[in-house]
Amino acid sequence: MANRSPDKEETRLLIRRLRQQRLRRRRWVALLILAGLVVSIAGGIALALSGGDTTTSTSDEGTGAAPGNVAPETMEDATGTRTVSVTATTAPKRPVATHAPETTGGTATIASADRASAVDPSAEQKTVVIDPGHQGPQDLTYEPIGPGSSTTKHKMSSGTSGTSTGLAESVVNLQISFKLRDELEARGINVVMTRTTQEVNISNVERAQIANESGAALFIRVHCDAFDNSSARGIHVLYPVDIPGWTDDIYTASRRAAQLTQAALVDATGAPDRGLDERDDMTGFNWSDIPVIMPELGFMTNPEEDQLLATDSYQQKLASAMADAALRFLQGE
Repeated sequence: MANRSPDKEETRLLIRRLRQQRLRRRRWVALLILAGLVVSIAGGIALALSGGDTTTSTSDEGTGAAPGNVAPETMEDATGTRTVSVTATTAPKRPVATHAPETTGGTATIASADRASAVDPSAEQKTVVIDPGHQGPQDLTYEPIGPGSSTTKHKMSSGTSGTSTGLAESVVNLQISFKLRDELEARGINVVMTRTTQEVNISNVERAQIANESGAALFIRVHCDAFDNSSARGIHVLYPVDIPGWTDDIYTASRRAAQLTQAALVDATGAPDRGLDERDDMTGFNWSDIPVIMPELGFMTNPEEDQLLATDSYQQKLASAMADAALRFLQGE
């Protein structure tokens, strides 16, 4: 059965509810920090007395599991198949950071959390955050897959590369993101970019924090795809699973943004329609407080599609389609 599209008033109410929830969470930041310190001290004492140690499960971005799963499972992503052990956890809703994360150069100036919370919630939001996927140097240290989770993943993997062009995915993602920025600004939409250069080291959690503090209504994570079978091609859009305490407050809006974006991309490019994918294993989804999507714009492991993704004209089609979809989303369609 097809899902009924929310009307403009429903979307405005949803945005208002999300902002109110973020504001309430900020009021609890101090208490949560204090509670965390108490738990950390108690845990350290218990560990010292027991003489034991702890083990944390790990995986790269693109694999993992939602809280509540306790059995090991195998998942397949753009870089292959990995097995991850998942530890059950009851995760509290994350407090929103009050400052932008410290990063290397190349990020745009963003609005402060206080300024974002002071905006009239009835006003139509006109800001979009663009996250050009990956970066030049990979960071294989770990961070939690979601707030309160004992499952961790690499902070930032290297991404794929073109089987024909040899281009790094991070380069293509950034090229398309610049075009998307220009298209959005041409439509009167404010834009925040998580990075504007290759030479940064910004984790998936930090990118979500940038989005959370921006006051934006939509977070677009621009990526390209890969698969072992070089014949695989086409476009699909990822969005978060409805996970209580993590993504339940952004699920409906994220799904609607994904629907609009997938339709626009396929219509503009004629690429095979691979549909929508709900994902519970994306760090950047699970830490986001605003509606978030990840368009996978084509397979760099397919020689023909890899060549297309490297061309200025095809990148422009992708950017224009995503901008059209974002505008429709902001207008409440």
